[in-house]
Amino acid sequence: MTPIDISILSKRLPGDEDRLICYRIKKAALMRYVESLWGWDEQLQIAFHQKDWETQKPEIITLGSCDIGTIEIIKNDQELHLGEFYLLPDYQNQGIGSHLLTLLTQEADTLALPIKLEVIKINPAKNLYLRHGFVDIGETETHFLMKREPK
Repeated sequence: MTPIDISILSKRLPGDEDRLICYRIKKAALMRYVESLWGWDEQLQIAFHQKDWETQKPEIITLGSCDIGTIEIIKNDQELHLGEFYLLPDYQNQGIGSHLLTLLTQEADTLALPIKLEVIKINPAKNLYLRHGFVDIGETETHFLMKREPK
């Protein structure tokens, strides 16, 4: 496998025309976990995505001219919330998620704000979050709730 050139990694704001690509990225990254817990109901997932899209659109992660993922960072005065962080499977485990998390944790440290997130319990991405200083602060039946304090 050819190493990823992080220097051509960037993010862009989505347009309305990007709703479908964001759904496809989410589906490719998350379907196996959702399917094993609840089963995959395509119409339900499309409706859920549409509702999310109307309230908060994730940025699109690009590698050169290729859309490879999404990341949603919601900021307020008390914290940053990391959501909709998905990479297409071909781009996972190649340092991209780690690079983006490093940038996010640096921003959180500068702002002196914690970062919170939820991750499906069976998703191995939890290991990525642990490596970046996140700790478990709770759980639901299906998700770990995690937080990273600023340094």
